[in-house]
Amino acid sequence: MSDLFGDPRWEAYGMLREAYLAVTRNIDADVSPAGDFDASISDLLFRLARTPGHALRTVDITRALATSTTRTTRLLDTAEERGLVTRQAHPEDRRAILVTLTPDGLEEARRRGALGLASAQRHIYDVLTDEEVAVMIPILRRIRDANQRPDKGR
Repeated sequence: MSDLFGDPRWEAYGMLREAYLAVTRNIDADVSPAGDFDASISDLLFRLARTPGHALRTVDITRALATSTTRTTRLLDTAEERGLVTRQAHPEDRRAILVTLTPDGLEEARRRGALGLASAQRHIYDVLTDEEVAVMIPILRRIRDANQRPDKGR
């Protein structure tokens, strides 16, 4: 009988998870130094700010943030209460809700985005060479894409 935790596959999984958690913790702390802003709100604002038209369907937000529909609804409730986003019926698909950044939301995204980008520079780009980043991005994209399951509403 082999030792389950002696399996070498644990190393790749463990290192990916530990790196993600460490980098995320550091960047989240830099983006909200006063602890006044939930990291999920920042993620929402950044995703919308990087999207043409600054708008996405709720299902696309759920998928992009890798969260549940319930969590997305609560997140959007909070962001809407703060005046950062608006929700309205999608103009081309009445079954869908379109979430759009407000001017205040875009301003907040830019302010916190500058903090996030400076933090990403310190915690990722200053640690890796340009060549390592060039290799890492397509690998991470491939892992992400293989594990996103649109049929499950994630």
